[in-house]
Amino acid sequence: MTTIRPARIEDANSIAFVQVESWKTTYVGIVADSYLASLNPESRTQNWHRQLNAGATVIFVAEDEGGIFGFVSGGELRDKIDGFDAELYAIYLLQNRQRQGVGEALTRQLANALCDLGFHGLIVWVLAKNPAVTFYQHLGGVEVATKEVEIGGTQLTEIAFGWPSLGALLPKRLELS
Repeated sequence: MTTIRPARIEDANSIAFVQVESWKTTYVGIVADSYLASLNPESRTQNWHRQLNAGATVIFVAEDEGGIFGFVSGGELRDKIDGFDAELYAIYLLQNRQRQGVGEALTRQLANALCDLGFHGLIVWVLAKNPAVTFYQHLGGVEVATKEVEIGGTQLTEIAFGWPSLGALLPKRLELS
C-alpha cells in the first residue's frame, strides 16, 4: 500500500535518489547524455538536507513497503507570474511507479498544503519535451508562460502550466491501493 506523508530530514538521501534516477529515465534524448551521467544522489542529498532543514519548502514523499519511490516539493513562486503565488518546484517518481495515480495524489496533497498556508494559484515549470506535459494538462493546467533554459549545454524550452485556483487541485482522494 502507498503512503503519502510529509518528508523528514532522514528522507533526504531517498529523495535525492528518486530525483536522479527519474532524470536519468525521463530526460534521455532531451538532455545531453553526459549531463545525465554526471548526476549522482550524493551531491543532491546535501541540497535536500538544506531544504528540509530550512522548512520553507513543502515536501511530501510517496512510499510503500520497499521505501520511498516518489516525492513532490513546492512553495512560494520564485519568478513572478501575474495571478499566481505558489509553485510546484519538483515532482518525481521512479519509472516503474509512474502512471499509477501517485503523481496526481502527490500534486493534490501539495495543493492542499499550499492552500492551508494561504496560497491561491499554482504554476509548475516543465520542459516542453518532457513526456509529463500531458500529466499537467490532464490535471487541468493551462499554459501561462514559456522561457528558455540551458541544461548541460543544451538550450531547452520550459512551459509554465498554471492553475489560477488551488481549489481545482484539492484532493479528491488521498488513499491509494
